[in-house]
Amino acid sequence: MQSSYSRWWEGRIQWDKLSADSRSFARTIWLHVPLPSAEPPGNPNDVPDKIEVIRCVHTLAVALKHHLRGEREWSECADLEQLLVHLPNYNYTATNHPVTLTLHLSSAVERYRLLPPGILDTQVLTHLLTHVDGFTSVISACERLLRTPIPLGYNIAISRIVWIFVFALPSQLWGELGWWSIAVTIITAYALFALAEIGLEIENPWGEGPNDLDLDRYCNLLRLDLDDIIAHPQGSDNGVKLYSISRSNPVLIDVGNSSSTLE
Repeated sequence: MQSSYSRWWEGRIQWDKLSADSRSFARTIWLHVPLPSAEPPGNPNDVPDKIEVIRCVHTLAVALKHHLRGEREWSECADLEQLLVHLPNYNYTATNHPVTLTLHLSSAVERYRLLPPGILDTQVLTHLLTHVDGFTSVISACERLLRTPIPLGYNIAISRIVWIFVFALPSQLWGELGWWSIAVTIITAYALFALAEIGLEIENPWGEGPNDLDLDRYCNLLRLDLDDIIAHPQGSDNGVKLYSISRSNPVLIDVGNSSSTLE
């Protein structure tokens, strides 16, 4: 049970890391990568390349969802197919779509690296490459959970130990509980076998059952977060005013007009 829950929780941690890397990658692309031209954008449609790269991050999450569920047919991945249509020259015959999408993200970062010297800060480039590496790390960790189930011998050993305990329990309780030991044994056996069944249920967290991770919801939430980032104004003069110098900020102590002195 503990091993199965650890795997389930590890899956949740990895997906949270994917979400965090996705948000940071998109924020860096949107705000810190220079615009194609010197003129400020009028709306997000002025920078389709940035939008395409950011949307590719959401596509990666959807592709990873289907990859972990073992859904290989396009009839099972209709939402992914609709997202891939917007990617030019995509290899639809790829056997591992999440890894293929990391190549698209790396290609985008490479395009930014080839900008004229002085346009893109090297720290921004390093930041982007770090997040692409993070995507690859998450994919590998999730595949490890998928392809390395709990050994069969471990489950067999646990099952036999539970059976031995259940058979030996009545003889240990009979002296104090008498016939009540039968009821106590039944309740105890039910609880132990229920825990064992729960362990088998959550051993693979990537399914679509009620006890599995809700990957559909996580992907939808990530899409909303990325849409919010794209909706944010770009550039240094993006309409965000510092509250400390705003007229609506009430003065706590008016130093300039204060006539008080320390005595």
